[in-house]
Amino acid sequence: MKTDSKGTVSLLIDEVFNKGNLSVLEEIVHPNYRYESPTETMEGIADLRAFAQAFRSAFPDLHISIDDQIAEGEKICTRISMTGTHRGDFLGLPPTDRKVELQGVVLSRLEEGLIVQEWELLDQLTLLQQLGIVQNEEV
Repeated sequence: MKTDSKGTVSLLIDEVFNKGNLSVLEEIVHPNYRYESPTETMEGIADLRAFAQAFRSAFPDLHISIDDQIAEGEKICTRISMTGTHRGDFLGLPPTDRKVELQGVVLSRLEEGLIVQEWELLDQLTLLQQLGIVQNEEV
């Protein structure tokens, strides 16, 4: 599957997370893949596959929109919006049937045309508030 760097990241979002097509992972993700966020680290395609399956299981109607993408060389910054309904276990929380909407940014680095490293910042506070885990208090 030959595409540009923005297209490769877009395929990951659309095929894997939006459609649940995990078979494309080997075509667009480097075997030495590494993911980091403030709360999680993943290494390898197997970890990414398990994460995508768990997230789609918790939010079966998950949809991630690409709001903006900037690429320079082998690095791509993608601003995303995410929506979904909590219908499966997530972070030990049984389904709440609550709808969530949040935003985030993912910085991806490609090597040999494959995604090899990603750093992600999601608005986790908003997610936890929308799921009722954290109270939304006025400041």
